Amino acid sequence: MITSLFKRNIGIIALGFFVVCSLSCSSSSDTESEFRPSILPGALARMGDADSLMLEGTIVNFQYELRLEDCFNEYRLIDEETGDITDLTTIVDCRRPHDSEIYKEFVHPATADEPYPGKTELERWSAVKCYEAFKDFVGSDYELSELEIGYIPPTQEDWEIGLYRVVTCYVYVPDSQLSGSMQGSGI
Repeated sequence: MITSLFKRNIGIIALGFFVVCSLSCSSSSDTESEFRPSILPGALARMGDADSLMLEGTIVNFQYELRLEDCFNEYRLIDEETGDITDLTTIVDCRRPHDSEIYKEFVHPATADEPYPGKTELERWSAVKCYEAFKDFVGSDYELSELEIGYIPPTQEDWEIGLYRVVTCYVYVPDSQLSGSMQGSGI
């Protein structure tokens, strides 16, 4: 589940099965001839030919595999037959255009035996911690910046089994992409 102050509206309509298969296995010519994605506004930066889907970067799990200083893109795929939605995240080189950049990670101070504080409380804590770290990373006050703050808190399931209590903070610009690292940019 993605929790942030803003969910990027980057979309690509395609057959979800085709995407998964094209990234991990070979596909038959029948499957390729049936694939005709439509392109939503905002996705053009990562689309080559309209008949083929191109994702830039390495696909990772949004919740667990993004690390400090990673830059990433988010894609939304919709299966035209079933309406199923698949969100994909890819890590890209920060020198390339990208949607967001990880700038800080915090471990929640709760002890292992403390119960899940609730989604609202965890989101509040995450927003405060990410806000406090913003100026040190960007070099300007959040209120004067063009950048927005997003965060990835632990899920209730991960919290309850004690595996994951890290909150990850990232920056982005709504309806645009970043170029280069935002560290010290003053933007």
